[in-house]
Amino acid sequence: MKIVQISDTHLGASVESTSEAARKVIDYIDNVLRPDFVVHTGDVVVIDPDNAEDREHAHGLLSELRTPYRVLPGNHDIGEPAEHAWQGQVVTSERVGAFTEVFGPAQWRVDLGDVTLLGLNSEVFGSGIDDEARQWEWIEETVSGIGSERPVLLFQHKPLWTVVENSDHNLDIRESGALLLEHLERVNLKSVGTGHLHCFRTKQRGGALEVWAPSTAFMAGAGDLGLGDPVTQQLGIVEYTIDGGNVTVELLRVPGVHDALMTELDDVKASVDTVLAKA
Repeated sequence: MKIVQISDTHLGASVESTSEAARKVIDYIDNVLRPDFVVHTGDVVVIDPDNAEDREHAHGLLSELRTPYRVLPGNHDIGEPAEHAWQGQVVTSERVGAFTEVFGPAQWRVDLGDVTLLGLNSEVFGSGIDDEARQWEWIEETVSGIGSERPVLLFQHKPLWTVVENSDHNLDIRESGALLLEHLERVNLKSVGTGHLHCFRTKQRGGALEVWAPSTAFMAGAGDLGLGDPVTQQLGIVEYTIDGGNVTVELLRVPGVHDALMTELDDVKASVDTVLAKA
């Protein structure tokens, strides 16, 4: 069985550079890789969680996938917890609702053969809004129903494990990670796939493989986030191969999608400038 993870597409109605990359990604997935399922781990839209036109544009592009897929929200889709929230983009129930109306549930379970995929909304962890409490209830109920034998692949936007201690950025789900790991001790967790950091890395975490997926849109500047471990700075997607209880991953370049920094994409910079002007 093969699963493809894409992340941080940063699509916008007036942002052709990232949309062109996404079209090439979709074509490559459908016509070359032909996986069993696709997971998008968030930051679907370019930068503004309140831009309905960008949401509809992104949904239209992703709907061109012929492969079954699910989408998860990132911080630029619905905001994030108030502490260190970028440009005051704080997660709210209204923003979550606007996302789910277009892309579907913000947390989900998908059973594929003998494997379970779990998708979680990382942006509500530590937020204190009602959606967080409802997700914890959902996690408790869902995890209890999986059992301890069935392989589980978890996906969310932000990393579960701490990225950098005492960071002034919301790089991971902070204190909520320890509680989530307690819940996941009851399942056969094989991998945790996330995005957000715009780079690729794998790291074994006990019995689970941690996977940071790169962006399909633009790379983070080398050293911008102060990441401790070596990472791969390039655009791409991640292919998961599940064989019995074993999960392996491979970083793939998509033909025609060329590495770029955000500062090299004028249409992305224009979208960022618009948000900064409103802040």
